[in-house]
Amino acid sequence: MNSAYRKPLDGTALTFFDARAAIEAVRPGAYDTLPYVSRVLAEQLVRRCAPTLLTDALIQIADRRRDLDFPWYPARVVCHDILGQTALVDLAGLRDAIADQGGDPAKVNPVVPTQLIVDHSLAVEHGGFDPDAFAKNRAIEDRRNEDRFDFIEWTKRAFDNVDVVPAGNGIMHQINLEKMSPVVQVRDGVAFPDTCVGTDSHTPHVDALGVVAVGVGGLEAETVMLGRPSMMRLPDIVGVELTGRRPEGVTATDIVLSLTEFLRKERVVGAWLEFFGAGADSLSIGDRATISNMCPEYGATAAMFYIDRQTLDYLLLTNRAPEQVALVETYAKATGLWGDALATAQYERVLTFDLGGVERNLAGPSNPHRRLPTAALHDRGVAKDLEGAIAQEREGLMPDGAVIIAAITSCTNTSNPRNVVAAGLVAQKANALGLMRKPWVKTSFAPGSRVPALYLEEADLLRELEQLGFGIVGFACTTCNGMSGALDPVIQREIVERDLYTTAVLSGNRNFDGRIHPYAKQAFLASPPLVVAYAIAGTIRFDIEKDVLGIAPDGRDVRLANLWPSDAEIDAIVRDHVKAQQFRDVYEPMFARSGDGSAPVSPLYDWRPQSTYIRRPPYWDTAGLGALAASPRTLTGMRPLAILPDNITTDHLSPSNAILPTSAAG
Repeated sequence: MNSAYRKPLDGTALTFFDARAAIEAVRPGAYDTLPYVSRVLAEQLVRRCAPTLLTDALIQIADRRRDLDFPWYPARVVCHDILGQTALVDLAGLRDAIADQGGDPAKVNPVVPTQLIVDHSLAVEHGGFDPDAFAKNRAIEDRRNEDRFDFIEWTKRAFDNVDVVPAGNGIMHQINLEKMSPVVQVRDGVAFPDTCVGTDSHTPHVDALGVVAVGVGGLEAETVMLGRPSMMRLPDIVGVELTGRRPEGVTATDIVLSLTEFLRKERVVGAWLEFFGAGADSLSIGDRATISNMCPEYGATAAMFYIDRQTLDYLLLTNRAPEQVALVETYAKATGLWGDALATAQYERVLTFDLGGVERNLAGPSNPHRRLPTAALHDRGVAKDLEGAIAQEREGLMPDGAVIIAAITSCTNTSNPRNVVAAGLVAQKANALGLMRKPWVKTSFAPGSRVPALYLEEADLLRELEQLGFGIVGFACTTCNGMSGALDPVIQREIVERDLYTTAVLSGNRNFDGRIHPYAKQAFLASPPLVVAYAIAGTIRFDIEKDVLGIAPDGRDVRLANLWPSDAEIDAIVRDHVKAQQFRDVYEPMFARSGDGSAPVSPLYDWRPQSTYIRRPPYWDTAGLGALAASPRTLTGMRPLAILPDNITTDHLSPSNAILPTSAAG
């Protein structure tokens, strides 16, 4: 950590690094024109960059230049179990090598705080119409992953600087949003912006809180974990002005599917987006998170919103400490990260999107940016020959275009209480009118955290979803990740024997052919309430806006309009039943740091010889680090690719507290 530009943070006992002063020292008047991302990147340079490199790096930011790399030091690493486990296996192997040379293996730990969430292992083998689905699916998950979970449990107790959220608790992105991100970090008496990298492309979910977070590969995450910077050039930062307001009956899912189509056409691949404007101000954090989560679907790297009153209200709702929320406000206003301070920001490119023009949407049948307005299902050739499908059903057959999977899944939507509540209200109205899911539809509900179960239960909506077959099957990344589980063998046999065109409808973020289920030829993305409606319709040939879903007890035709809740109904449920106590009840036990009474574990992992999944890394199968260092060099005739000028050092690349393999440290 540097010392220049370190100042007291008014109203606190903390200090901060004044990026504004540092930028103004090299380019007077530049700071107020910088986008949000540039201000955050400048701060971490002032705080961490080698002083000999600092001026050149700040000029890159102030002048919007992209001809030099500069270091980025993310504050945290967030991992799901697949890639996070791989990185920790590397460190476990390194511990063995250190021990072989007589060193202390317990000293090998991540330098940067690392959070690993087990969320990619559960398959929906039992659908939501089974009242015991959650317990049965978890038992199967534990059995299938016994090797992996043994290692992860050891990791939780053996490594310092690692938090592990075990299976059955939610998705890394939703837990990151609801709990793990403080928005403003405090270490060694210094306040600074929370930033993170994650081993999943949807890590930008937490960008909705004003946290710069991007998805990276496992090797880059491991590099950051070891305290080394992620080298970067100033990204292409695009401003996206949101105007207007969401129309009545339109969900955040409809907005993001429209935005995904729009932004793909505007070619934002690789860009870092910043949403602003009156439309952005009107969106809740849940709505913003829905937009930020689908960042990779429109091809961007980040999808930022600034810190404002909505942010503070959300932090209080999710049981962040009041003093932490006050710090977020104080810091954001002092450093120009508060929404009002971004009014003078200048972007090299600005796009404008009108929320008022959004209508109810699906996306599909194969790509998340292939928007499909529900009003155009007939014109697009999707809703066709419903009479034929009905005739097949009357003969006891599955219809053409049968929806075989209807899943409320993914942190894209289940981190947004409005979307989840809307699904519950549609189910409530459908149940009251005697409607049921079609028997061939495998229904499921997999929230991204345990919190939605609590507010749905309090609002008496969870049992309504269960009655329609949308019982909770797990708290994990399921159908969206292709973990849809097996179909009923009778249904599968009919699909194969009749070569049926079958589909899936899910509230996820990806629907590429073959991703959701091998027997669902294509898949459509939809809001949670639309997923419920399609489970009742049973076929994609159904015109969801116009066709009759069923007959009410009084003989009236029931259409989607009869089930769809008003915005006032949704907002009333969210206001009255989504409470801070629910987040407290879920997360305080999950992240409690008090001892669990279990005995200490060895700093060395007891590798299982029979395991075909968790193995000691083969590159440690030597006499250890000493042997690696002493290995004869077999390559000849090599020449340097570049020679650093005398005034450039690489000290900033090798923090003294990072323990690295000799081959990596160079």
